[in-house]
Amino acid sequence: MKEIEELIKIVKKLRDPKDGCEWDIAQDNTSLLPYLLEEVYEVIDAVKNKNEKELKEELGDLLLQIMLHAEIASESNKFQIKDVIKNLSKKLIRRHPHVFKKKVKLNKIELEDQWKKIKVKEGKKIDKDNPFSILNNSESILLQALSIGKISKEINFDWTNYEGPVAKIKEELKEVIHEKNNNNNNKIEEEIGDLLFSVIQLARHLNINPEIALNQSNKKFIKRVNLMLESYKNIEDFMKSDNKTKELNWMKVKKL
Repeated sequence: MKEIEELIKIVKKLRDPKDGCEWDIAQDNTSLLPYLLEEVYEVIDAVKNKNEKELKEELGDLLLQIMLHAEIASESNKFQIKDVIKNLSKKLIRRHPHVFKKKVKLNKIELEDQWKKIKVKEGKKIDKDNPFSILNNSESILLQALSIGKISKEINFDWTNYEGPVAKIKEELKEVIHEKNNNNNNKIEEEIGDLLFSVIQLARHLNINPEIALNQSNKKFIKRVNLMLESYKNIEDFMKSDNKTKELNWMKVKKL
């Protein structure tokens, strides 16, 4: 494809030791990881905002990260972006025999069963005695907790519906308060962990990605605090104001 070929040339130019960009030249696979993650969240924001123009741009930024990783590998003769594309194409065909070979309609359970069998054929090691061995340790702890819940459901150890984790949240919150009253920091930490785990499982039962939800809440909180700060001459005045005034201002910005 002409556009891909042109992009490969541009990335190679950026990484050229003599004529390239100093920042791009200095990067390696590890140093690029924060930017890769950042671009993923930018794509998520664009989708959530239903902004097609923004989505097109952010997908391009994400593609750049992929291109840079592939170019770094190419420089040490490990693989090229074309190899990445070829490998992906083969994998898509291999993992979708119901589409590319024998065309049949499969339900959700049949698709999951087929996927597991194909993964085994590909050499993916699955410890039948430890269903949690498939966890990705590079994922955030929050997403690992989500995966733990999904695996638990697969082995029939899960609440029937969202009411289960709701009750558990109430129970864990009481235990946090109880340990706080006992001033037992180790137990407080443990109970806070149980509370967070239960909240994540509630999100799972409601088909909500908790990491995306938390990311949105972070941004909403920052936006509201910044709106509050606009009512003050500077941040020092804000800090000196009493809590009652801050609470009133907070209620105002929540309505905006």
